[in-house]
Amino acid sequence: MLSTPHLTTTRPTMAQEQAIQSVLKRIPPLWDLTDYVAVNPFLGFSHRPIGEAARDIHDALSASVLPPMRYFKDRIRSHPSIASHIGPAARRLGADAAAIQQSLTTPYAASRPASHITTFAERHDAADGTQWELFLRTSIARYCAVYADGGGTNWPIDRSFNLWNVWHEASIVDRAPDWSGLIGYRQFVATLPNSPQEAVAQVLSDIELPADDLDPYLYRLIGGLFGWASYFRRASWSDQTIKSDPLFDLLAIRLCADAFFAAHDGKGSPIVAQTGDDVEDETIRLALQEAVEDHYVTSIALKFRPAAPTATRPAVQAVFCIDVRSEVFRRHLEALDPSIVTMGFAGFFGVSLNVESGSARCPVLLKPSINVSLMGLNDSKWKSAFKRIQLMPPTAFSFVEVLGAGYGVKLLKDTCAGASTMDPETTASFATPDQSHASRVATAGFILKNMSIARPLARLVLLCGHQGRSANNPHAAGLDCGACGGHGGGINARVAADILNDPRVREDLALQGTVVPDDAHFVPGVHDTSDDTVYLMDTHLVPSTHREDLARLKMWLEQAGKATRAERAATLGIINQPEPAGLLQRLKRRARNWSEVRPEWALARNACFVASRRSRTRGVDLGGRSFLHDYDHAADTDASVLKLILSAPMVVASWINLQYFGSTVDNDLFGAGNKTLHNRIGRLGVVLGNGGDLRGGLAMQSVHSPGGAWYHEPMRLQVIVEAPVEKIDRVVNAVASVRDLVSNGWVRLFALDPDSNEIQHRAGSGVWETVTQHGC
Repeated sequence: MLSTPHLTTTRPTMAQEQAIQSVLKRIPPLWDLTDYVAVNPFLGFSHRPIGEAARDIHDALSASVLPPMRYFKDRIRSHPSIASHIGPAARRLGADAAAIQQSLTTPYAASRPASHITTFAERHDAADGTQWELFLRTSIARYCAVYADGGGTNWPIDRSFNLWNVWHEASIVDRAPDWSGLIGYRQFVATLPNSPQEAVAQVLSDIELPADDLDPYLYRLIGGLFGWASYFRRASWSDQTIKSDPLFDLLAIRLCADAFFAAHDGKGSPIVAQTGDDVEDETIRLALQEAVEDHYVTSIALKFRPAAPTATRPAVQAVFCIDVRSEVFRRHLEALDPSIVTMGFAGFFGVSLNVESGSARCPVLLKPSINVSLMGLNDSKWKSAFKRIQLMPPTAFSFVEVLGAGYGVKLLKDTCAGASTMDPETTASFATPDQSHASRVATAGFILKNMSIARPLARLVLLCGHQGRSANNPHAAGLDCGACGGHGGGINARVAADILNDPRVREDLALQGTVVPDDAHFVPGVHDTSDDTVYLMDTHLVPSTHREDLARLKMWLEQAGKATRAERAATLGIINQPEPAGLLQRLKRRARNWSEVRPEWALARNACFVASRRSRTRGVDLGGRSFLHDYDHAADTDASVLKLILSAPMVVASWINLQYFGSTVDNDLFGAGNKTLHNRIGRLGVVLGNGGDLRGGLAMQSVHSPGGAWYHEPMRLQVIVEAPVEKIDRVVNAVASVRDLVSNGWVRLFALDPDSNEIQHRAGSGVWETVTQHGC
């Protein structure tokens, strides 16, 4: 017999409100498909040590943060020298090295123990053999999709309604639960208040959950729809003043739906007692993780080269995005001629753009400051309407089926044709009407200072953004530039070059002490990471005096592209390589192939962030695993450039790194599952099959090899800065977000001595320790 909740007008108590806000802040934000960028799935735990967070996440969500013991045993078996790093890693963490060694010789469980934290619906399912928890999640996910899309183009939702209103009113009349056997559910929902705050207060009062169980129980509830929670988290993450928080509404819905089973089965906590055998020791796995990473860092330390200042003017300076895919191309480009110098800088090139209406081309940590209008990009009316139909949620699941053979012809044509070579944004004319001359001068000064570009400038300076190519891929934006908000970086390179080539800007820069030679010309380019070609843009603006320089640069870029493609082919399973021209065409077709689940590996296997002079890494094969940012500590007397590097590009790189980490270790929660089962929910995201939770991370095919083994090696970002430890400490201690990442073990920070290859590691306590071949 169901008990009827008593009516109340109260709000949650202060203690309950604190628990609610604490839980909601653990959820990371998620961007929609058009602006999809990598996000650290553990962002809400960055203020806590990684070991503690790993235990809490597993206990509440049954999810893994650290790799399983099987992974570490396999790594040590294939690289026995890792074992020598276990002792120092254990000492650093205060763990028992002998116990860790012993754990490597004992059998390991095939899977982690199930969480001891459950919902009331899960408790009911366990007792009766039902699946009502899954039913509720699936049902609520549908309401999330309808609300997030605004009801669609033809059935808009009244925006005076919040998510709670949509669910509450519809659930009272929705008979699907009755038909499924959930008798009395509609009547229960009807007794709930119209206000989500009052409903939460009422339900928490009725179920009488023990105070200590409230936090993990609420986290379990919201984590049950982790993807939709992340999507709604973006609203409060971006705007702390929003009046109606859909994430709170989602938690209220989950809580009230679950309370039906508390009323049905009786009160009492659904959280079962935890025994010592239920928990795998996170400290052991964390120590092994550090040992694996120590082994990697010591191998990097042996490769750094002595500083070698450039005495003569370079023939060309090529500035690439710090993206790990650029490392391979830069290495092959520089190998062609000693007069070629490459540098690394965030791929938005210091210009935070708002392209057309609301498309931000800058890191999500920043706000666009320059509006750019593009001309000549409008599609025909029929094509625009066609695209809108394709992206509407009601047709997203059946688009190809409805069009039938006609769309099959298009898919066949796309498969056989070569990929288009230029993004329209790389050729369309643009205007920046809202940027004043003073703003352009300030932007130019910011770029030249923070780029750490060496003097004298070359006659040609290439600003090379990057973009990916992928057909039939909802997460195609994930192949583009994270520093450009999940878009290609071509337009950013063009705007930056336009500013830096402006004679009036150069005149005012000279008055401020920054001299740009009259014969130095900035040319924009874009690196297509799917086939490793570099396209030069706005070449008609290159002075006639630089035509030979331009022709030579094009030749070098073509040769570097051939070498990069040859190196990359084996990782894509192309063993018997065709001739260079044939390999290029094969990669172009691969990017255009609608059935290709791995058009490229993107940033898989990323592991390291190096901020140093390029001479320290020039000619060093870093395996396409390192973000390379140029930094000259001697020129950065006030540490302002280092502060910017560690608080912006390094943080973005850590988001990328931890997204790949989480998607590899636990793809079920932090990843996106099997790409072949994806269905789009309009522009919002993807689900597996015909519904359920939004999937926010990376697909298995982005981190797993075709045989199922991990292609991405889950390592935290190893941040190596060429600077004295005192300067690094000054920055870390001044920026709370950076200090949290370092002190709590979400990234690992190292100092490369400017005058030697000595590397020191900054422990969580802030103490620096010298790295040796056996660890710190």
